[in-house]
Amino acid sequence: MKGASEGTRWEMHWDEVAVFDINSASLGVDEFALMTAAGEALAHEVAKASGGKEVLFLCGPGNNGGDGFVAACSRSLAGIRTSVLSSHESSKTETSSRARGMAAKGLQIYVWPDSPKGDWALIVDCLLGSGGAGSGEQLRSPIREISDWARSTELPILSCDIPTGLGGIDALKPVRTITFHSPKMGMTESECGEIVVSELPWPIEVRNCGVGDASRYPAMEPDARKGDRGRLLVVGGGPYHGAPILSGMAAARSGCDLIHVAMPASASSRSQWPPSLIPEKLPDREFLTSESIGALSDFIDSGRTPDAMVIGPGIGREKESMDAIESIISLSISKSLPLVIDADAISALPEGKWPDGLIGVATPHLGEVERWLSGTSPRQALANCTKEDSAIVITGFEDEIFGPQGRHCYATGGHPRMAVSGTGDLLAGTIGGFLAQGMAPWPAARLACAVLREAGSRTAKEKGPGLLADDVPVHIAHTLSDWTRDA
Repeated sequence: MKGASEGTRWEMHWDEVAVFDINSASLGVDEFALMTAAGEALAHEVAKASGGKEVLFLCGPGNNGGDGFVAACSRSLAGIRTSVLSSHESSKTETSSRARGMAAKGLQIYVWPDSPKGDWALIVDCLLGSGGAGSGEQLRSPIREISDWARSTELPILSCDIPTGLGGIDALKPVRTITFHSPKMGMTESECGEIVVSELPWPIEVRNCGVGDASRYPAMEPDARKGDRGRLLVVGGGPYHGAPILSGMAAARSGCDLIHVAMPASASSRSQWPPSLIPEKLPDREFLTSESIGALSDFIDSGRTPDAMVIGPGIGREKESMDAIESIISLSISKSLPLVIDADAISALPEGKWPDGLIGVATPHLGEVERWLSGTSPRQALANCTKEDSAIVITGFEDEIFGPQGRHCYATGGHPRMAVSGTGDLLAGTIGGFLAQGMAPWPAARLACAVLREAGSRTAKEKGPGLLADDVPVHIAHTLSDWTRDA
């Protein structure tokens, strides 16, 4: 693999491409400038691979096709005869339509099944990008027919960003793939040929949490029933009773359907229970102990099995509580149940490491992470984790987020008043709500950090210096509504 900078890139999930694109637009980067940069980089590779001989570009209806249109009319291919075969009569995005129009000024664009004739030495695959990758399903018409035809020519193929149909039964198998920013999950030399990574003119901030992360929020199904958006169990309370309630309300406003909150009896009796939360009784009276593990295990194994858990808000640091939390972490691992570990529960984590097999997110502040990791860096702690199944959020003026395989970003912005007590509970609940709805830990942590900071800013405009943590949850819902409509 050529072009990837060690330590500055991670193997991206296909859906992260949209995240970065939207973040880039929100930062004022011109989308057509990005397409032009991608197309020129592609043209440079095509010129080398073709040996100066004829080239056929296959262009799909989206931005991957737009990259192909830019490349086909690039000066880098001056003197090389190029032909363009489009899958559709028109392109479906404004940016790709602009690229198509630019190419049409100097080239004839053929539309399948009408195809050009030529003595081509190379086919350039720009049919589908990240949006069509990895489904494992058969390609749809007319992309399927064009893909079949391209394979039948037995000509070498160079793919743009991701080979068409990657992960599917009828994927194209190029000799080389030029991909942008970093490799994507599932890209191997056996499926992609030689992988060349090209830079894009993105500011480094596109990797940070932002509005683009909302593109990974699970879509609402029109025929959804109660429970389809997830069930969350929050375990906390003891010395403090408000913290688990705040986490539960944040989870409810994140779109999660059913939120159960389990507290020791004394804390539960002091709480003012919102009707949207479901109280769960624990055998303990004053603080969590191992006496409650049986009840929690029974709940997990019942017909009301949660899709994720949050442990820690308001729980205190009693030795017996730490022992109970360790048991809950082990239970989570044994059930492959995603878990958010927050507040005093951080103290129950094994020193200097991430628990083997744990799927979830830890949300320590700087002091907590220093006590927990004890000189081990977050990257080292997550060294044995894979894909997007874990994250460490170090909360503060800026949240710093670490994930497996070099993932690292920041969450910035927000309002100073969000330093008020309870906002950490809101973050834990928001992450838990996203996990319960099916998001993986890394994207859930990113989206929760971004949404909560925006929600805090909106709340501060309304409440000013008197903002309280329980004023914020409704603005989590408002922010998600706006961002998912725009994403």
